[in-house]
Amino acid sequence: MVRDRPRFRTAGDKTEDWMDLATHVLAYRVIYGITDQVVELGAAPDEHLPRRTEWHRDLTTGLRRW
Repeated sequence: MVRDRPRFRTAGDKTEDWMDLATHVLAYRVIYGITDQVVELGAAPDEHLPRRTEWHRDLTTGLRRW
């Protein structure tokens, strides 16, 4: 019986993750008209916008890794 070996992440995997995150950040900026050149996602959205708030939170969490 052959056991599954743990999959190690390669530099290519990390590059792909970074590119995916950068693409999502760009999409967020375009969709919501963010023009701030310092804060990549602009100010946190109001709580009454659940979809945008969740996307902002997910992107903020993802950006912390980099």
